[in-house]
Amino acid sequence: MKKVVFSLMLLVSGLQANISPAGFEAFPNYYFVETGTFDGQGIRYALRAGFPEIHSVELFQVNVDNVSRQFLGNTNVHIHQGDSGKVLWDVIKDMNEPITFWLDAHSGVDDPTQKNTPIMEELEQIERHHIKTHTILVDDMHCSGKIMFDGITKEEIAARIMEINPEYVITYIPGGNDAEYPENVLLAQVPQS
Repeated sequence: MKKVVFSLMLLVSGLQANISPAGFEAFPNYYFVETGTFDGQGIRYALRAGFPEIHSVELFQVNVDNVSRQFLGNTNVHIHQGDSGKVLWDVIKDMNEPITFWLDAHSGVDDPTQKNTPIMEELEQIERHHIKTHTILVDDMHCSGKIMFDGITKEEIAARIMEINPEYVITYIPGGNDAEYPENVLLAQVPQS
C-alpha cells in the first residue's frame, strides 16, 4: 500500500512546497515547521531562507527515509515521522519563539472515502501553543473546497485561524515554481506593533 501511495504522490508533485520564487525569506522566525515533507523541497527553501531551526513532519516512512538521507549533514534539520494532525503538538510544544508554519500535508491520493488533509487538526494544535503570533502559511489553496482538502473551504480555514488569534490578518500570495498560481498560499500574520 505504501508503495502505491508513494507512486500516486509522485503524480501530484505539483502540490509540493509551491511558495513561488519569493521563497520563505519574507517570513523570518527562529523556527520553521513544515507539515508534509514529501521530497524535501520545503526544507530546501527554508534552508535557503536561513531559518536557524527547521522541523518537518511526514506521514510516509519512505519519504522520511529519503529526505533524512538528503539532509544528513544539516544538524538544524529535523524530520519527524507521523500524522501531523496528531504529532504536531509534540514537535512544537517546547518551542519558545514564534514559528513560521508551512502547512502542506495531504494524502496525495484525492480519495473521497478517506481523510485527505489534517489541516484543521494542525490548526487545533497550533492554537494550543502559548505563542499566538506565529506566521501561518497554508499551501495549495486552489484545492480548498475540493476532495484534496476534504471539502474544507478557504473561508473555513481562515475562520479557524482567527480563533487562534483574532488579530491575524489573512491575505493570499502566489504559489507555484514561477508564481503561476495566484492566491494559492494563505498567509496569516499578526501585524507588528
